[in-house]
Formats: sequence, C-alpha cells, structure tokens
Amino acid sequence: MSKLLLWLFADRPASSSPRRSAVWGLGVIAVVIAGLCGRLYDLQVVQHERYLERRNSNSTRAVTLPGTRGRIVSEDGVTLAQTTFSGASLVVNPRAIPADERAAVAGRLAQLLERDAAFAAELERELYLRRDKFFYAVMREVPQAHEAAFRAAMAGGELPGVELRAIETREYPLGDFAAHLVGFVGSDMYGQEGAERALEKFLAAKPGKRLITVDALGRPVQGVDDTVQAACDGANVELTINAGIQAIVEDELRECVDNWDPVTVTVIVMETQTGAILGMANYPSFDPNKPGTDAAARTNIAITDPIEPRSMFKPLIVCSAYQRGILTPESMVEYTPELSVPGRKKRVSDHGHEIPADQLTLYMGRNCVSTSAALVKSSNTVMTRIGLMLGCENLYNSITGFGFGRRTGFDLGGPSFGESAGRVRPLADWTVPNSIPSVSIGYEVQVTPMQMLNCFNAIANGGRVMKPYAVNRVTAADGKVLYEAQPTVLLDTGLSHEVTRVQMNETLKRVVSGEGTAGSGALKEYRIAGKTGTAHKVKNGQYSSDKICSFVGYAPADNPVISVIVVVNEARGKVLNKWGYPIRHYGGTVAAPAMSRITLRALKHLGVPEDAPLPETVGK
Repeated sequence: MSKLLLWLFADRPASSSPRRSAVWGLGVIAVVIAGLCGRLYDLQVVQHERYLERRNSNSTRAVTLPGTRGRIVSEDGVTLAQTTFSGASLVVNPRAIPADERAAVAGRLAQLLERDAAFAAELERELYLRRDKFFYAVMREVPQAHEAAFRAAMAGGELPGVELRAIETREYPLGDFAAHLVGFVGSDMYGQEGAERALEKFLAAKPGKRLITVDALGRPVQGVDDTVQAACDGANVELTINAGIQAIVEDELRECVDNWDPVTVTVIVMETQTGAILGMANYPSFDPNKPGTDAAARTNIAITDPIEPRSMFKPLIVCSAYQRGILTPESMVEYTPELSVPGRKKRVSDHGHEIPADQLTLYMGRNCVSTSAALVKSSNTVMTRIGLMLGCENLYNSITGFGFGRRTGFDLGGPSFGESAGRVRPLADWTVPNSIPSVSIGYEVQVTPMQMLNCFNAIANGGRVMKPYAVNRVTAADGKVLYEAQPTVLLDTGLSHEVTRVQMNETLKRVVSGEGTAGSGALKEYRIAGKTGTAHKVKNGQYSSDKICSFVGYAPADNPVISVIVVVNEARGKVLNKWGYPIRHYGGTVAAPAMSRITLRALKHLGVPEDAPLPETVGK
C-alpha cells in the first residue's frame, strides 16, 4: 500500500496532473474497500450458517437421546411387548484420550474385562487409528459383574473418554404368546413381523439430541449449559385380542399338538359382529425374544397357507341355492351313494358316509333326501346335484361374492406379509363335468383359514363379510388417540337374514349334534352351529391319504358372539377311543372337539349366559 501511495504522488510529467493521480488513487482504494466489504458480507451473512456449522462441529458434540419404543398390549391391558434399558455397553471417545495415555487406558480396559495382553495391544491400535473420532464401541454388553469396577475406575479418572451406556432392549414378557400377531424387532429395533412391523411408524420413537460444548480433545467443557431437544416416545398399540381368550386358544392348540402330532395347526377366534380377532395362534410358533432363523415358524400360516376347504365350503353353496329360490331346506333332492356326471371319468361318491336307507324318502319313485338333511350328513352326491342346478356362472358368482379369491383386508396382512388371496380359477376355465363336482364339495378352490372363517362368519351375522382386524387403538405417549379401529363391512354377500340366520342356522346346529358329522363337538352349555371339513392333501401331483382336518362354526348359535376355526394339517398321532381302537382322522374327530372346548372356555370367560337346556341331552 505504501508503494502504491508513493507511486500515486510521485512527480509526473506535465501531461499527468496531481488531480488525476488522486482520483485514480482514491478509485483504487474504493475498489479495495468494496472487495473487503464484499468478502466480509460473504463470510458473515452468505456463508454464516456454513461457518457456524463448522465451528459447532469442532466445539460441540451431539449426543443422541433415545426415546422409548411404544408398548404393545392386549385389549384387556396385558403387556405383550415393551422396551427396557438395561445392561451397559462400553464405548470410548478416542479423541478425548491423550496420546501418552492411550496404552494405559487400553491396558486398564483389558484388565477390567479380564482379557490378555494381545487384546490390550489390539485395542490400543484401534484407539490410535480412530484418534480423530468421537466414538468407538468396544463391547456391546459388559458383563454385569464388571460394571461396578468400570464405574469406580471412571470416577477415579483412570479411564478418560470411556463411557458405559444403557442398552435398549425390546422385551416380550410372555414369550411366544400371540407371537404371530405381535411380531418382533431386529437388532436395529425396526419391526420385522406382525404389529411390530405393520405399525412401525407409530411404535418407533423420535430420538432427541443434546449438544455439548467440548474442547479441542472432545471433552465436555464444564459450566456451559447444554442445548437439549427432548426425545418423543413411540405410541402404544392396543390389539383386539383378549389375553384370556388368547391363553385358551394357545392352551387348546398345545393339547391338539400333543394328541395328534400334526405338521401345522391354526386356530382363530373372531368377534362375530365386528370381525375383531379375539385370539389367534399357529403351530409351529416362535419366541420373539429369540426369533431364530426358522422362517417357517415365524410365518402366520393363518393368512399365508391356503388349503382346499372341502366340506366347510358346502353351507355357503347351499345358501346360494336358497337365496336364488332354487331350493329350500325342505326341498327333496334325489339321493344316490354314487353319481356319474356326463363327461367326467371319476364318479362322485359318498363312500364311507352314505345316508342310511331309513333316512331317505321315496319321492316320485326315487330315493330322496331333504336339502337340510343332505348337508347335515355332508353328502357329496347331493351337493354335486345342487352345484349342477346352480350352473358354472352362478356357482362362480356365489364363491367370489363371499370374497374368496381376494385378500381379506386384514390389517396385519396384505402382500407385504405374504397373505394369500387363495385361488379361484377364472370362470372361463370352468367346465361342467370337472369344475362343478369338484367345487361343490370344496375341491379345486383354495382358501386361507382366515378367509374361510371370515366368509363363514357371514352366516353368523346375517350376510355381511367383515374386514378382520387385530389393531384396536393407537395412543400417543401424551394420551392422544392417533387411530381407533371401526368395524368395516368388506362386502355384502346379498344373502338375506332368512337364509342365513333361520334356514342355514337351523341346519348347522344339526351338524353339531348326534345327527351330524360334528357330534363330538356338541356342548350342553351352548349350541354350536358349524361344519366339518376333511380334505385329502395333494402330494407329488396326486391326492394322498394324508388329510387336513378342520371345523368352522359359531356360538351361541341363535345369538352368535364368537366364530372359531380350527385347522389341523396332517394329524399323525394315534389316539384311541374308549373301546381301545384308533380314532380315524376326520374334521369331526380331530378339529371339532378342540373347537368346542375353545368355544366353551371362551364364552365362559366372556360371561356369555348359557343356552336354555334342550328337552334331550345333546350329543348322545
């Protein structure tokens, strides 16, 4: 600058006046000052936030303040999942450890952990490599016996930069109780299955942070107030399941497994009028505290594994015939133990459960049986005749009108949870000789246990297929209700109250009696209305001798409160009857007794009054 001024005021030739030199000099100075001002404006205003951030990054350290993940509880307040902070993880701030103390700190840590010199040397090396870092996790969980020694050493100043931090743990106090509904979280505390996954956005906490002023080594500066942004705890989720009914379901499921040694079992209890799930369990199951690697055990087969429903399907088809005015419960239908359908090679047969001759009526020169009695006896030949009366289009429309071939809308289901839509072949692929005989007796279609129960439930509530749900309410940590479920009609079957609650209800009550296929499921305390199913399994492309035994129904029959399904896949156990002979595996012998015990205990738990006694003992 001095040289510039000397140049400006130096003697010039006459052609260069002092005034002009002064003007040039002042112009240069103005430009310099303007540049400095611009630079200051850029630093102080334009890039203020950037440099403030850099300053804060060097002088402050952000400590995450974890919130608590929300609880999952049953509708009666039993805790199914909760977060606890226990144990301690060992973390180090390498930047806060002076270089000349690095070896001593590593050695002391190894000593407290009862590790050898090799561990200390490796730890010293890691601290050196991370000398510019603020965080290094040494051990996930310090043995509880060593915690006191660590805290004493830290208090005595022996371990600069060392911290013990509480470990966040997701705990499932009741183990495998309702595991397929509750689900579990991964090591990152993110939901993996069930409600934990479906309601992640509600359950997850929003972490807060504390800004701590630190010195050049990253050590907190004493006497400086921290800036705290509080964490927001996750919301609490209330499921629809009743803990008492869930316990009954799981108890009877275990009894079924012990007796019959099945491959899988599914049990669902639904509130008849709303579609709320009061209990659900599958075998095999898992413990969410230790979910393991067996994906099959974690699968909610109630919604993922479709089966051929067999005779459970028959009441829905008969309802369609009633609604269309084709038949009434008293209508007489020709009965033969076997039936040939033109164009079909294999004959339809009632082999093994033929209707006795003394229960047939001679009508117009033919042996006949009423529609109602044929359903009570689960006649395949009569059901095929009814299917032929309906025809392919009406039969197809009846099935899809109940919601088969589509997902149920279950709030803990859907494609992301592997829920199956089941299988109903397109109408264009149906043929009279093949499709009608098969579909009429519950073959050539596939349904999940949830679908079957949900659709059968329409008979119990007067024709409405409800949307099943297991999430009752979501409540924020401050008590604000974020979500509350409302019963939703998924679709209206078009079936009248007369067809469902009068005509079909009376028939289904007869099924669960000494007259029908589910006599072993009858109760003295409550009338059950339901239908058995025994389907042969397909193996290697052919139907085998292995079976799926099932029973679906509702109770009390005349004023339904709950609907229940039990599906036992491939019972292998040998159970003897009172005469010492092995009990054959059918829906009425394997699944019906379990369903009736669940129904009795559940209705008693809910305080439902018993039915008025019948003139004669039921089930004898």
